[in-house]
Amino acid sequence: EERYEHIEAFSNLRLQEEIKEILRYIYDINRIVARISTSNANARDIYNLGKSLQQVPLVKETLNKFNHPKLSALADKLDAHDEISNLIARAIDDNPPIVLKEGGIIKEGYNQELDEIKFLQSHGEEWLESFEAREREKTGIKNLRVGFNRVHGYYIEITKGNLNLVSDEFGYERRQTLVNSERFINPELKEMETKILNANERAINLEYELFVEIRNEIKPYTSSLQTLCNDIALIDVYNSLSEVALQNDYVKPVISLNRNVEIIEGRHPVVEKMTTYVRNDIIMNKGEIFLITGPNMSGKSTYMRMFAVIVYLAQIGSFVPAKSAKLPLYNAIFTRIGSSDDISGGKSTFMVEMVESNEALRSADENSLILFDEIGRGTATYDGMALAQGIIEYIHEKIKAQTLFSTHYHELTQLEESLRRLTNLHVKAKEENDKMIFLYQIEKGKSDRSYGLQVAALAGLPPTLLKRSNQILKKLESKENQVEIDIFNYEEVLMEDEIKVVDSYTQQVLDEIRYVDFNQMTPIEALIFLKNIQDKLKK
Repeated sequence: EERYEHIEAFSNLRLQEEIKEILRYIYDINRIVARISTSNANARDIYNLGKSLQQVPLVKETLNKFNHPKLSALADKLDAHDEISNLIARAIDDNPPIVLKEGGIIKEGYNQELDEIKFLQSHGEEWLESFEAREREKTGIKNLRVGFNRVHGYYIEITKGNLNLVSDEFGYERRQTLVNSERFINPELKEMETKILNANERAINLEYELFVEIRNEIKPYTSSLQTLCNDIALIDVYNSLSEVALQNDYVKPVISLNRNVEIIEGRHPVVEKMTTYVRNDIIMNKGEIFLITGPNMSGKSTYMRMFAVIVYLAQIGSFVPAKSAKLPLYNAIFTRIGSSDDISGGKSTFMVEMVESNEALRSADENSLILFDEIGRGTATYDGMALAQGIIEYIHEKIKAQTLFSTHYHELTQLEESLRRLTNLHVKAKEENDKMIFLYQIEKGKSDRSYGLQVAALAGLPPTLLKRSNQILKKLESKENQVEIDIFNYEEVLMEDEIKVVDSYTQQVLDEIRYVDFNQMTPIEALIFLKNIQDKLKK
């Protein structure tokens, strides 16, 4: 219920948009902190942590300006870790590499020694030119030159004609003798030579050392950073759930203490995104079993799924797709919906169904919710019916859990007379002009038929097959002892006026003819219409 209150607090559209925009720039702090604690974090991780921490004051400011006690309480819990944020902002480059031994990690101005080394890397030539100019002025030798080779490194070259100008006070030390000149070095150039030649390696090593120091400085904050991450995650959850509720007209559910269910105009949150969804109510008492019958494709399974999703959303603290909802808290939701086999495990569809049903029956109690969809359909009719009835009775007498149980075994609807907590429901459908129209509305009472042949006609099965199936169905329903099944008598069946079945395309053409108003047509328009109909029928 506390989460419901927070969702209400975030129901302001402007607040939702502002918070969402800020959260876009917050990285996975938990993951970064885990890498820091194991000394696996790289410079990009640390930089991302800093960028994330810079967003925290914005989150606090946004929450506070809407003057809601729940929002203010959330803002007060957020620790921006300013000391870490400032450290990272001062130290880590804005575009750090992932690899730590390539340099480019530490910002200029963070460490003086590193700045000097980097200055030498980028301004070494400038220093050498300045040094050369100073030495020329000091010695009075205009053609004095500072050079470099791989063998002797940096040197001061003086022609032999000017050697008499070299004084001991200059501190020159002979390094190499050539035919026309002598090469010297002095302490200042020697020191700078060491710095320049080792600058790149020294810079990389020093940057790595400084980075490790920064990473180790952040390590003690692991626990508080994880707390911050959880607090931000909660804000994200509240904001997201509130946004979904506002966009989709969800309602705040009420927790039922007497275990009764009262969902008014419930909707399936996924199905309603793809088609117009018919809203349904679910009014259910403690321990009640709903036995749902109705045609194939009429919405029985969707009705059950809708209930399960609404319960799940309510228990994660979300608003739910309904006009109003009053729900108990369930300790588990057990479902057996759909059909699938397990080839690798050597289990048939029916075996998988039984295994999953067994799990529910053994684990569920009176505080659970059970959803069983057409249990027993994968075996012989009487075996399946017996199992279905046995499961219903077991749930009713032993488990006493609220249960939705759909079936095509219409004989099971008689259980309403003997099981006091069982209620028959059916999905409304009607047949017009040999066509099946699904109304997707759940009502009390039992369904008399499954309309399987009409659904098969919608699927486009051959008319001959459907006519023969209808003949067999009538004989079965009249409980005749012999049912003639002859795959060679379709021509005879075609002559029987049992039912009129046409495919959907032909029906569309017939509907065009039925609803056209010839009184509003000219003779030419009528001829064109007739020609179009003829072309369609030829297809």
